[in-house]
Amino acid sequence: MPWRLVVWVVPLLTMAAASAWQCRFGRTCFVLVAATFGCCGFVLGSHAREEALETPLKAAVTEDVREPVLARFRLTEDAASDGDSTTLRAQVISIRPHDSWMPADGGAVVSVGGSAREARALEWRRGRVLEAPVTLRRPARYLNDGVPDFERNAALDGISLLGSIKSGLLVAVIARGSVASELAADLRGYVRRAVTLRVARHSQLSAAIVSAVLIGDRSGLPDDVRLRLQTAGTYHVIAISGGNIAILTTFLLASLVPIGLSGRRAAFATLVLLLAYAQIVTAGPSVWRATLVAVVYLFARLLDHRSPPWQAMAIAGGVLAAVEPLDVRNAGFVLTFGATAALLHVAQRTSRIRPGAGGQALSWLTASIVASGAVELALLPVMAATFSRVTMAGLLLNLVAVPAMAVVQIAGLLVVCANTIDGVSALAGWIAHLGAAAIVSSARLVDVAPWLAFRVPAPSAFTIATYYTGLALLLLMRAARLRIVGLIALVVGALLIVTGVPFERDTPGLRLTMVDVGQGEAMTLRVPGHHAIMIDSGGAPFGGGGFDIGSRVVEPALWARGLSSLDALLLTHGDPDHIGGAMPLIEDFGPRELWQGIPVPRAVSLQALLARASASGIPIVDRRAGEEFRIGGARVIVLHPDAPDWERQRVRNDDSVVLEVLYGDVALLLTGDIGADVERRISPRLIPAKTRILKVAHHGSRTSTSRELLEAWRPQIALISCGRMNPFGHPAPEVVARLQAIDARVYRTDLDGEITIDTDGQHVSVATFTGEKR
Repeated sequence: MPWRLVVWVVPLLTMAAASAWQCRFGRTCFVLVAATFGCCGFVLGSHAREEALETPLKAAVTEDVREPVLARFRLTEDAASDGDSTTLRAQVISIRPHDSWMPADGGAVVSVGGSAREARALEWRRGRVLEAPVTLRRPARYLNDGVPDFERNAALDGISLLGSIKSGLLVAVIARGSVASELAADLRGYVRRAVTLRVARHSQLSAAIVSAVLIGDRSGLPDDVRLRLQTAGTYHVIAISGGNIAILTTFLLASLVPIGLSGRRAAFATLVLLLAYAQIVTAGPSVWRATLVAVVYLFARLLDHRSPPWQAMAIAGGVLAAVEPLDVRNAGFVLTFGATAALLHVAQRTSRIRPGAGGQALSWLTASIVASGAVELALLPVMAATFSRVTMAGLLLNLVAVPAMAVVQIAGLLVVCANTIDGVSALAGWIAHLGAAAIVSSARLVDVAPWLAFRVPAPSAFTIATYYTGLALLLLMRAARLRIVGLIALVVGALLIVTGVPFERDTPGLRLTMVDVGQGEAMTLRVPGHHAIMIDSGGAPFGGGGFDIGSRVVEPALWARGLSSLDALLLTHGDPDHIGGAMPLIEDFGPRELWQGIPVPRAVSLQALLARASASGIPIVDRRAGEEFRIGGARVIVLHPDAPDWERQRVRNDDSVVLEVLYGDVALLLTGDIGADVERRISPRLIPAKTRILKVAHHGSRTSTSRELLEAWRPQIALISCGRMNPFGHPAPEVVARLQAIDARVYRTDLDGEITIDTDGQHVSVATFTGEKR
C-alpha cells in the first residue's frame, strides 16, 4: 500500500486508541498505539526512501556523461587524502550543464586527482562551498543473483552520484562555512597537528589510530590494517561509537569534580561538551547514535529521573528512527543497539554476582569475557548477513582491544589538551602509541590462526528467524521445555550460519555463467559431476580502487549458484580487470589447481596471487597450446598460448589463454583478451560444431573479434563482458555490427547483467539477470 494512503490511516488509529483508553480497554489501546507507531514508521521510511532514490541531482544528470559539468557543492566532511587521490564527500547544491545554473540537490562522493590536490586539501573543510568542473557518473551496479544493488544502497546512504575532478587547481572555494563550522575545522586541524607532533614520531600508523579514535579521521589507515581489524572483529574500537562516547562521558564527569562541579551541574556541562564534540569530530551516524544515548542519559540526570538504561536506549532509538528513518536499515544501527542490548542484559544478570575467591580482577575478567561473548552471540546473524564473515577472534581480542582503545582515547585527549606542556604531552603521546600498537598487534592473531575468522554466505531469512526465535525463547521464557526448544533452535541457526556452505547443486548439463563484474571479466564453467572451473575473477581496469570485487561481487554470485569449491581457477592473463578478485577465491574457495598462461615475473599482482596459491598448497599449472583434457563430460582444448621463447617483461593481452570447450554438438570459444592476429592463427584449428558460442575477446574492443574469425567460425551466440558506460567505449560499434552481420545473438553484461548458458549438448538456452530467456 502506498505510503500516501497510509497517512490517512494514522488519525483514525489515533482516535480509536484514544477511545479505547477512555473506555479502559488497556490491551486494545496498546495494540492500536503500536499499530499507529508502525504506520508512522512506514510513512516516514517510505517517504525518506522515495526522496533518497529520486534526488534532483540524479534527475538533472539522467545518464553518465563523459564531459565535466560545473558544479557547486557543500562539503559534509573534511577532504581525505590517500596516495592516489583526495576524496570529497559533499552535498551538491547546483550544476551548470549549459549557460545557466540549475538547482540539483543530492549527495556525491568526488575524487580529485593531480599533484596540486595535496597542498590545497587543507582548504577543503566541512561546511565550505566549492566550485569545480566535475565528471559525474552513477555508482557501480553489478546485476547478479546474490549480489546487493550497490547503486541503490549508496542512494539510501545519501550518495546519488560519484564524480571526479582532474586537478586540485580546478577547485575553487567560493564560500566559507559558518562560524561554528570553521571553528570545528580549526579544532580538528589542531588535533591532527598535535597527534602528528607527539605520536607520529613513534609510528605513523599509531598516529592514524589515535586520529581515528579522537576525531573519527580514518583516512590515514592503510587498507591492509583496516582489513585485518575487520577480520579480527576489532575494527569497531577505532570508530567513534558507544564505547568511545561512554569513556569520554566518564572522563568529562571525572574531570569536572576537581573544579567543584558534580551532580546536575556536571551532567549539564558534560551534555554541552558532548554536543560540541559531536559537531567537531568527523560526521557519521555512529557518532550521533552514541551521543544521543549519552545525551538522553545525562538529560535524565538533569531531571533527576532514575530511568532504567533500557528506556534511555529505547528513546534514543525512537528519536533516531524518527529523524533519520533510513538509518534503521543501516547495519551500524542494528550493531549499535544490538550490542547495547546484549551488554545491558549481561549487566542485569551479573550485577547480583559477588566477587569470588579470585577477587575483583578475576570477576572483571569473567564479566568481560561474558560481555564479549554476549555481543558476539547477539550479532552473529547480523555480521554474517552484512559482511559475509564470522569471526571468533573478537571474543578474545576485545579483551585487549577495548582497554587499549580506552588508553588511546584518554592519552590522546591528554596529548591534545597538554600539547604545550612538552613533558606531559610527550609521555601521553608515547602511551597513546603503545595503546594503538596493542590494537594493531592483537589483530595479528588472525594471521597466526586464520581459522578463527572465515567468510560465509549471507544466511537466509529462515536461518536468521530460526536463530533469533531460539535466542528469544531461551532468554525470555520461563518454562523449561520452551527454553530447551529455544536452545535447539539457537544451535541449529548458529550451525547453519557458521558452516555457511550452500548445498552443492549439480547441473544437468554444461553451464557457462558470465558474472557481471563491470569493466572486467569473470566466468564459471560447470559440468555434471560437481565440476566447476572459474575463468578469471574481475577487477578494476587499472587496479586499485579500494573495492574488493572478489569478496563483494564474485563470491556472493558463486554462493547464490550453490558453489562452495572449485576444481580450478584459470587466470587467462595478468591484467587487473581479470585477476583483481582472485585472492578471495583462492582463500575461500580453495581451488584444487591454479592455471596460468605465460609467466610474467615482474607482474607484482600476478606473482602475489601465485605466491598465495603456493602457500595454500595449490598446484600451479601452465597451460599451453595443444593440450587437451576432459572435465566431466566436456572436452577442453587449449588453443593458445604457445610455449614462450623469451621472458615477458609485462602482461600482454595476446598471451591470454584461449580454450575451446566441446560438449556434444555445442562448442564454446573462450578468448581472454587476444587480438585479431591471434584470432587469425587459431581460426583454422576451430572445430565446426553444430552450435557455436563465442566469448568476445577484450570486452568488445575494436582490435578483436576480427572479420576473419567470424567468417571462419560463424558463432550463433556472442557474449560480451563490459561495464555500464565504461570510459573505453566497449563494445566498439563496429564489433557489434560485425556480429549482427552474421546474425549472431549478442548478450552484454552492461545491458543484460549476469548471463547463463545451459546446454545438454544438443539444445542451448540463454538466461539473463534482466529476465530474458531463450
